[in-house]
Amino acid sequence: MKGYYETNNLAEELRREWGIDNYSPIDIFSLVTDKINNLTILFHPIDNKISGCCCKYDGELLILINSNHSKGRQNFTLAHELYHLKYENNNEWLICSDHDYNDSEKEANNFASSLLMPIGALSSYKNINGIKNWNLENIIKCEQFFQMSHSSMLYRLKKEKYISSEDYNLYLDNIKKKASKLGFSTELYDPSPKSKKYFSLGNYIRLTEEAFDKNKISIGKKDEMLLDVFRSDIVYNLNEDDFFEG
Repeated sequence: MKGYYETNNLAEELRREWGIDNYSPIDIFSLVTDKINNLTILFHPIDNKISGCCCKYDGELLILINSNHSKGRQNFTLAHELYHLKYENNNEWLICSDHDYNDSEKEANNFASSLLMPIGALSSYKNINGIKNWNLENIIKCEQFFQMSHSSMLYRLKKEKYISSEDYNLYLDNIKKKASKLGFSTELYDPSPKSKKYFSLGNYIRLTEEAFDKNKISIGKKDEMLLDVFRSDIVYNLNEDDFFEG
């Protein structure tokens, strides 16, 4: 099994490969769809115990994200599934749930946490912001800066011995309500809006449009294929204001 620091090194190497320093926050969905051309991401509401799934098929990569989970959890899940696809040899569907504690899942969790916030980034943030003791307010500020889920943030702080197990349990619950009372946006703690419960990003859409442009498929087939991956906004030429909830 790869250890905590080994998976952190893999995450830092990938950030450098993608031209990102090891201290800045990232928009993980925009970054991954830009850097991995053969990746398609599907959003779908599934059983709450399942975070996501991934597979490799005929040179294509596919990741499914549970759209019922919070935005922060989805960010973590994408990074987690990326580890399975990039660093493991598995050509079958891999389903990742809360009850999986095998070595592969532990490695993917550590990698995901480090990809979103490398060890050095957490230390740098702490020093720049003059944090001596991690209270709930600066914990929320930090997780919102790095766009991490609250549970992942608390896990990292406990792992680095910045907070105790008692603090972890104290700060774990009712984060959305607590964040709201402290004046923070709660978007990080919300699931996908209704308009994006079923959605897709990435290569499938590009391939479909390319096939249509080269007259390989009809407009009817193109629309059918796009509707199959929940992109009615493209098919019906909806404006963003019409399609997305405010």
